[in-house]
Amino acid sequence: MISERIQGLAKEDAPEARGERRDTMINSTFILSQNAPNVKGNEDNSSKEKDKMLRAALHYANELNWAVLPLHGIRNGICTCSKGKDCPSPGKHPLIQGGAHSATKTPEIIKKWWRRWPNANIGIAVGKKSGFFVLDIDGETGEETLADLELKNGPLPPTVEQLTGNGRHLLFQTRTGAKIGNAVGIAPGLDIRGDGGYIVAAPSQHISGREYGWEVEHDPNDLAPALAPAWLLSLIWAPSQKQNGQTDWETIIANIPKGKRNDTLARYTGRLLARDLEPTEALKIIIALNNTFCSPPLDDDEVFKVVNSICGAELRKLRGEKDAG
Repeated sequence: MISERIQGLAKEDAPEARGERRDTMINSTFILSQNAPNVKGNEDNSSKEKDKMLRAALHYANELNWAVLPLHGIRNGICTCSKGKDCPSPGKHPLIQGGAHSATKTPEIIKKWWRRWPNANIGIAVGKKSGFFVLDIDGETGEETLADLELKNGPLPPTVEQLTGNGRHLLFQTRTGAKIGNAVGIAPGLDIRGDGGYIVAAPSQHISGREYGWEVEHDPNDLAPALAPAWLLSLIWAPSQKQNGQTDWETIIANIPKGKRNDTLARYTGRLLARDLEPTEALKIIIALNNTFCSPPLDDDEVFKVVNSICGAELRKLRGEKDAG
């Protein structure tokens, strides 16, 4: 339900201009933090090495307030599940029923799991369970897509980053009222992990033989997940399946020509408000949508008027008032 805070939108200043565009491509050279976040440096103690997965899982739960779950691991280059070398998702699927929904922050349960499976990989349930969602960048294709998007819309803010076997994870805070689930292919090489999903976390082993690791300058012990920019949220929410008469937003916003810009942005504003998004957040997303998909883009002042008009209409609905005319 839209709150009375809709009234405040009309009083806010016009939206700020977009940030400067990045002039260079993302540097693809990273320094891996091969150990779990609580392991600073190499451990020579064999017992500590044996318990490193348990210690890492407990650290995530106790220190970072992240919900964890045990995943099948990698042994002798194959998955530890019964399918072995034929496993389609080696080292990535849960050892427990319920998957991410059964993830926990309770130390006693975590100890029980890793004492039973001491070499299990670590999964972290994302979305509301842990307070962040993940942009999953897959290989060179994902990096090229992201670089193009940043050149067009502005750079992503510094945030927690994990290096995987063939890409990286960028963690972003979940916003109040925002609903972010799981989505594959929001753009070439880019996936989203949100409510109901999970990621594999350091120091888990990848099928490639490498360990997952936190990028040293973006370690979760030193940096909190950032808020995602409006243009990324717009990209996440833009695709829509054509089911049961639902509007095909993916097609509609692929290119918004002159003559349809105001109407399309107004309708999409209503869609965002229906998802219980704050009006000010909806405004940021509509500005990003305008700058990315409208041809040519409307002035920011015009976009502000469109969003403000829809917010006013929604507020009148809440009060039981009728639109004039």
